[in-house]
Amino acid sequence: MNSARGHILRSGNTEGGGAMQLAIHEHATVEEASTDLLASILTPATWLSIEEQAADASLRPVQNALYQRRVGPLRICACVEVSTSLEVFLRIAFRAPGLTPVKAADHLEAFLRSRLPLTPNSEWQVEVDERRWIHFVRRYAGTRLQA
Repeated sequence: MNSARGHILRSGNTEGGGAMQLAIHEHATVEEASTDLLASILTPATWLSIEEQAADASLRPVQNALYQRRVGPLRICACVEVSTSLEVFLRIAFRAPGLTPVKAADHLEAFLRSRLPLTPNSEWQVEVDERRWIHFVRRYAGTRLQA
């Protein structure tokens, strides 16, 4: 299926009448995926609650195609997360066969280059989860949001 954003890939087992799990937009380059995905996730209406994700794994962005893009075998997941204390974090994750944290950091730099270029001494927390997603997390807003 084609869309204005690129090809949509469907993954998941549909045998036995099961529903498809993900429909992920595919792009030719990491930079193209970045333009599309960052435009979506930086809109406050798409921000996610950290606490709700902790309570319900189905709310995590790695479970939701709206927060993901694909470039060949590389899957990219990005979101903005807000804590109950109104701290705001940017989370960008990568997953691919044989992907290492060093190579994922190269993808991060390419992904952010046009919108949020990496600067020397910028600090990112790096995590590798049980599904082999390599996550990069940093504070998105300098201080807590004011309600």
